[in-house]
Amino acid sequence: MKLALFSDIHGNLPALEAVLADIEAHHPDDIYCLGDLVNFAPWTNEVINVLRERNIPVIMGNHDEGIGHNKTSFAFSFRSEEERQAGLQAIAVTNKQISAENREYLRTLPRNMRLETGDSIPYIRMLMTHASPESINQYIQEDFNEPELLAMMDSYNADIMLMGHTHRPYHRLLFTEQNNEKIYKHAINAGSVGKPKDGDMRAAWCLLEITENSSLYDADSIQAHIHRVNYDWYRTIQAIIESEIPDLYAELLIGSSAI
Repeated sequence: MKLALFSDIHGNLPALEAVLADIEAHHPDDIYCLGDLVNFAPWTNEVINVLRERNIPVIMGNHDEGIGHNKTSFAFSFRSEEERQAGLQAIAVTNKQISAENREYLRTLPRNMRLETGDSIPYIRMLMTHASPESINQYIQEDFNEPELLAMMDSYNADIMLMGHTHRPYHRLLFTEQNNEKIYKHAINAGSVGKPKDGDMRAAWCLLEITENSSLYDADSIQAHIHRVNYDWYRTIQAIIESEIPDLYAELLIGSSAI
């Protein structure tokens, strides 16, 4: 089974189009989006419409929740008062742009989604979430406290936790015990399609591969490949500059290691 996972588009249609084309070239069995469709680039309705037309299952992100409920302010990351003000302006623009139908769509997205696979016990249990299953705003960075992360995954019955929100892709192995047997768990972040923060401007997505021989006892039997995709970022930058979205987000896209 091959699952394609992507997250954090943030209104960047050219990046989304490039990622979907790359995903199709890898012929996955299923495609999932881990949230944050909107804000920071001007293609609010276009991004939502693409995902709806393709019937791609989507998890609610914190920006989807905020815009879905027509909030004028909600939690998002910023490093300065200038960035906070720019963020509030971007929220106002997105609230003005979005159609009533698409706002309702965002408001009704699920917060988590579960999958289970495998031919024998223990089955491999997957949990898809935007930030963490405990909070839509919680950042699970790659160096997140390991005992706390394992406890969280145990409490949500997850052997593989698939996330976005940080805009930084990773695949982290966690060695633990289950039913007195040593097993591996996997924390996987798909990175960001439209607004990376790891110093690489290219759009990111993740291909998760689980075969009939995959097992929680064999770390290498579950593979997560992070793919990076070039796209017409100049088109995105120009569109931001020509829109009511603050120019700061064009600058942050160029310096994509920024918060």
